Amino acid sequence: MPTSCALPLHGASLAVPGALPPPPHPHRPGSEHPELDRARARLATRLVAAAGPDGLLRAPCDGRILESALALRLLTVTNVDPDAQERLTRCLKTTLDEGAPDPVQEAAARAALGEYVDGRAALNRLLGGFDHHTAGRKRLMFRTVLAELGAHPFPELSSPEPDFEARGQQRWLVTEMAALKTLYAFGTGVPHLVTEDDWRALAPCSLPGPPPYGNHLARILALLALRHRPRYAAAVRARAREVRTWLRGDGGLPFITGMDVFATATGGLALAGAGAPSHTLRALAAALAERQNPDGGWGFDRGVGQSDVDDTAYCVEFLRASAPERSGPAVAAGERYLLDRQGGDGGFPTFEPGTPSEVSITAAAVNALAPQAAHRPAVEAAVRFVVARQEGTGVFERSWSLNESNALFRTVLACDSFRAVAPPGHALEAGVARARARAVARLVATQNADGGWGHVPGDPSDPISTAYALIAVSRGRDEPAAPCAPTARGATERAVRHLLERQRPDGGFVSRPDQAGPRPLAYHVPLLTDVCVLLGLNHARATGPRTRHSL
Repeated sequence: MPTSCALPLHGASLAVPGALPPPPHPHRPGSEHPELDRARARLATRLVAAAGPDGLLRAPCDGRILESALALRLLTVTNVDPDAQERLTRCLKTTLDEGAPDPVQEAAARAALGEYVDGRAALNRLLGGFDHHTAGRKRLMFRTVLAELGAHPFPELSSPEPDFEARGQQRWLVTEMAALKTLYAFGTGVPHLVTEDDWRALAPCSLPGPPPYGNHLARILALLALRHRPRYAAAVRARAREVRTWLRGDGGLPFITGMDVFATATGGLALAGAGAPSHTLRALAAALAERQNPDGGWGFDRGVGQSDVDDTAYCVEFLRASAPERSGPAVAAGERYLLDRQGGDGGFPTFEPGTPSEVSITAAAVNALAPQAAHRPAVEAAVRFVVARQEGTGVFERSWSLNESNALFRTVLACDSFRAVAPPGHALEAGVARARARAVARLVATQNADGGWGHVPGDPSDPISTAYALIAVSRGRDEPAAPCAPTARGATERAVRHLLERQRPDGGFVSRPDQAGPRPLAYHVPLLTDVCVLLGLNHARATGPRTRHSL
């Protein structure tokens, strides 16, 4: 990559911030944005360097307490690999000394180490304000996990079979719930509750190789469950011995193998917006096309056969932006995958048809589908869903991101994608404009004094949250306001200043975890910090913010 970046492309997408008057060329003397362009170029260089031999960006996931505690439990009950047990023990103790990220993971770590914990109190602290359609399932899951670790007795359930039911859900969730049901059944002395269907759901996790669906949590739970069936004893011990190969440098086990597909799609969009060479973008696009699943969708990592709407939407958007002449069939298949998952309410779920729609996922689908006129009815229905679900303050559920600003920037982009293709005077025009304005106003009003944003208003600023918000506020249109009232332009300038002051000598950024899964537990994929910041700075560059770093 060169040491300076081209201007972002034009359009309405995550990569291309929209048709704007072209600012001065960054290479010409007198450019207003030398610091911003250098920051973008350094980030772009880091992303290109992250490409692996197969062309995908390498985006491994950091170790996490929950999986590490369960891995220690597995190695302990199978009595294998004392060295790996010691590594996991040291990791848990170190993390506790430094401060656990949430009450449930702290309880899991202490229980795995043989300490007393109040599991019920930990659950209440974590889920007390968790307002999501999965809240009941998460409470059952964490109660069962903490019981397996010895934090408290297994829960008393009047009808356990339906409580653990997961038919129609994503495949790794079916595995998880079968494992939890099995642990509950054997832990409460009612093993007859486990059916042959449950054992079949668990069986793939006994095979060697990477975990099915790239999910270490599901596999560890499945192995703990499979140990209760003698025919799997040898396989469980063999897989337990392989745990050491998946541990990170700090001795911890990650939630998932990584997010190479997601990072390549979003990182590719960031590189496209930074003016990366066409051969670089085509190589990333070719690598993504090779990872498309038979159903037309994409999963979050290599080898993940469970497609989802979020990854598919970003892959479609990047393939269309980077290699339209080569990616037509892949894009069309991805669009069909998305359309097949749209719900009757107009929204899109993350995984399977018929499951609840989510605002941020629906917004991503809008951005992927809007450029095709044939999809206009689906796009209109999706935008109607987004507008209807927005709250008066412009707040949406946080979904797979812990950031409020994530759903808000996605919504602003979806509104702009719709406005770019809707005919004048469309019935949704006024509602879309109001929803967009509320989203931007929410972010402008909640910006921290240092120019950044945190996960929610009042949280300390971090680069990922700030980058998400910057995408939205940089596209804001300032309306007449009271004297001294904050504006979107001012918020953009402060956010750019905040980020440029925090770029590390190596060109990258360090942020607190943003991704969530199982929601609301945080997990971290460090490369996504650089991806998100480059996306945000690209959008800011298109608006031409003037800061002391730019002059």
